[in-house]
Amino acid sequence: MTNASKFQVIVIGGGPGGYVAAIRAAQLGFETAVVEKERLGGVCLNWGCIPTKALLESAHVLEHLKKAASFGLKAENVGIEFEKVIQRSRSVADQMAKGVEFLMKKNKITVLPGTASFLDPHTIEVKNEKGETSSYTSDHYILAVGAKNKALPFLPFDGEKVLSAKEAMIQKQVPKTLAIIGAGAIGVEFADFYQSMGSKVTIIEFQDHLLPNEDAEISSILERSYKKREIEQYLSYAVESAVVNSDSVELTLQDRKSAKKEKLTFEKVIVGVGISANTSSIGLEQIGIKLKNGFIEVDSKYRTSVDHIYSIGDCIPTPSLAHVASAEGIRAAEDISIRNGNPHKLSIHPLNYDYIPGCTYCHPEVASVGLTEAKALAAGYQLKIGKFPFTASGRAQAQGDTTGMVKIISDEKHGEILGAHIIGSGATELIAELTLGANMEITVKELASTIHAHPTISEGVMEAAAAVLGEAVNI
Repeated sequence: MTNASKFQVIVIGGGPGGYVAAIRAAQLGFETAVVEKERLGGVCLNWGCIPTKALLESAHVLEHLKKAASFGLKAENVGIEFEKVIQRSRSVADQMAKGVEFLMKKNKITVLPGTASFLDPHTIEVKNEKGETSSYTSDHYILAVGAKNKALPFLPFDGEKVLSAKEAMIQKQVPKTLAIIGAGAIGVEFADFYQSMGSKVTIIEFQDHLLPNEDAEISSILERSYKKREIEQYLSYAVESAVVNSDSVELTLQDRKSAKKEKLTFEKVIVGVGISANTSSIGLEQIGIKLKNGFIEVDSKYRTSVDHIYSIGDCIPTPSLAHVASAEGIRAAEDISIRNGNPHKLSIHPLNYDYIPGCTYCHPEVASVGLTEAKALAAGYQLKIGKFPFTASGRAQAQGDTTGMVKIISDEKHGEILGAHIIGSGATELIAELTLGANMEITVKELASTIHAHPTISEGVMEAAAAVLGEAVNI
């Protein structure tokens, strides 16, 4: 063991929460280090958000090429080189990881490769891939250790026939038949990708809808779109058991409504049923950090039960989204600065978890912020709802992509935006305007009165706001 080295802030975990927290701490003048066992950028950049979007972009380009004739174009003998699709995805992730490495050097942040565990509340031991250990002390810690994919108890990941999201991104061949267990963002995105690549895809979901956390009306539009693409959907079905054979996986499903059972066989299965926090083997409980259901408990400033140790991102019970982790990381670093007597230039308000945007990058894209219609009604609001279908959008018609709509849910009394839901082309970009509007407490009248350029997909936001008021012009 080498001699201990001293820092003011050590961030454990170099994902989108951790590396952002480290950069903000360094900007605020702290001697900062970040511990990362693999590559900077974490799961999101290396095995999640970024490479999956690269895969989906290949799929979407392919789908456009298939429709070339409808645009008066010829695109003959369009084919797939699957290995190159995967290679491109890995290349995009690699380039982004190099960018984070550059940011560490730019901000003079020390990178400590390896896994960390606490020796005492102020000291960690870092073990590198060679098994060598070094100890470090710090005035403050920010835990950003993330989470991992959950496996089903009777269907453990084997990397061959039973795949986690990570393994699903690096397959060498397109499976002929593919089951996807779980219809959250991960599930529907992989369904989109592999169907475009040529798999016969079946989605199995315990709840009644694809994307069960989204507004039911939006989910129904996605279900119809996937049905047209012959993506089979077993909704409100439980996977009761599984048998992994040498060349297939046999699943036994049970209809939750009728109790009827059905056996289906697939070449491969992707399991996307949630995550569990990476909070074991770090020595958290022995230094007094409280956990609940495996997640680290924090207060509103992201302080744990050990006052100088903070925690952010997927390992705490807040929305498991990269942009949430980044925002939490900035706020944790700034709270450390405030506690050290440096409140200058700190103007970021606490996170409003009521208005966190969520995006799913399937085709059609899905994005939302705030309450669903069902949750708004359950909360006791009197609602006024406006919708604008993209079939009425000139830009969508010109693009040849008219599936979907903008749906805005408002409070009848004040015109407050309670929720906004978009399915269709560019939904994941359009949601930013509505997120800003909701956080700034603008009314639907103000949104409807804001001139939007014509012809754009974003006009749908203005039109949906006008529809709330009964003033929509183009529908």
